[in-house]
Amino acid sequence: MILMTVVVLATAISGARAQETEKARPSVEAIREYQQLAREVQELFRQKKYEEVLEKCRRMSELIPDEAIPYYKRACAQALLGKTEEALKSLATSVEKGFDEPAHMKKDEDLAGLRSDKRFDELVEKARENEKKPAGRYEPGIEVPGVKTVEDFPEGGLRYRLRMSPTATKEKPNRLIVWLHPAGGSMNNIIEVLTPRFLNKNFALLVFTQKNFRYWRGADAKRLMEGTLPAVAKIEGIDAGKPILMGYSAGGQQALQLWENDPDKFAGLILDAAYPVRRTGPRSFAPIKLPEAEALKRVPLFVLVGENDGGARFWERLEPVWRKAGVPLTVHYVPDMGHTWLFGKFQLAALDAWLSDVAAGKIPRPPAAEPDDNDPNAKPQPPEFR
Repeated sequence: MILMTVVVLATAISGARAQETEKARPSVEAIREYQQLAREVQELFRQKKYEEVLEKCRRMSELIPDEAIPYYKRACAQALLGKTEEALKSLATSVEKGFDEPAHMKKDEDLAGLRSDKRFDELVEKARENEKKPAGRYEPGIEVPGVKTVEDFPEGGLRYRLRMSPTATKEKPNRLIVWLHPAGGSMNNIIEVLTPRFLNKNFALLVFTQKNFRYWRGADAKRLMEGTLPAVAKIEGIDAGKPILMGYSAGGQQALQLWENDPDKFAGLILDAAYPVRRTGPRSFAPIKLPEAEALKRVPLFVLVGENDGGARFWERLEPVWRKAGVPLTVHYVPDMGHTWLFGKFQLAALDAWLSDVAAGKIPRPPAAEPDDNDPNAKPQPPEFR
C-alpha cells in the first residue's frame, strides 16, 4: 500500500487561478471528502478490512476520477484478498492515470501476490515511464524586475524555477528559501512577488513549476531532497546546503515532516497555517515527535497561525513544550484570522527581522505584540484566488 504522506490537516484550497492540470479542477467539497476518505482507507488497511477499503476507494474515484491513488489502493486490497485478476486490472488503471512510483510498486508487500505475473513487471515499466514525465501543466512565472531567473527539470527531481540575485557569486552566494505549496494550487504567483524582499536578506527563492499541486507525496519530497536540491546546489551563486523551507497549509505540514526526519538538513522553517501534530484518526491527532537531535536547537521556526484557526490550540499547548526542549520557536497568533494566508504588513516585517537574524547566524528574537487595531494595512490580505 502506498501512503499519501502529505498530511492534509489543513483544508485551505487554492482556487480558480491555480493552474494545476489540464483537467477540470474538482470542487473544494470533493477534495475535502476525498482527503477524509483517504484517511479512513489508511485506518481500514491497518484493521485489515479490505472489502471496506474497496468501497471507500470507489467513492474516491467518483470524487476525483483522474486520480491514480484510489486505483492503486484498490489493487493492494484486491491482491490481499487474493483477487489477482481484479488487482492487476486496478493496478493497470492506476498506471494509466499516471501512477509513477515503480520502486514502491516493486517493494510493496501488499502486491507481493502479483509479482510472479509478467503483467506486473510490464506495469512497473510503464510506471517507470510515467516517473520520467512531468505531472500537471507547466506554470510560467510572473515578471520580477532586477532578478535573475533559472529554470530546469533535473533528472530525478522536480521541475523548478529559481529567483536569485544577478550579482550573486561563488564567493558571495545567495542562501535559499524553498517554497512548499498548499493542497490545491502552487500559489507561485503570490510567493514570487516576495522575491525582492527575500533577496534583500540575501535569500534566493525556489518554487516548483510542474507537478500535481493537489498534495505532497513522499515521492515528491524525495525528488526535492535527492534530485532538485543537489541540482540547484551546482548553480554558481547559490548556497543550497541548508535551505529554509517555507510552507503554507499542507506545504507547512510537509516542511514539518522533513524537519522531523532530519532537522540538521535545514537552516529554518517558515510556517503559515500549519500545525505541530499529525493525524492519527478521523478526529484524533498526536503531537509531532521532536527529533532526538541536538540540531533542533539550531534550527529556528517562524510560525503564523490565526487566532480563530482551530489548529491554534495545538500551538498554544505545544509552544511551551517545544521551547523547553530548546527549539528556537517564534509563534505569531494573528488576531481575527482563521485558516488562511496570514502574511500582512506586520507579519512580513516580523519575517524580515527573523530572516535578518537567521542570515547573521543569530537565534531570532521573541515576537512582538500583534496589532489589534482596525488598520487594514496591518492585517493579512488573502490571495485573490481564495
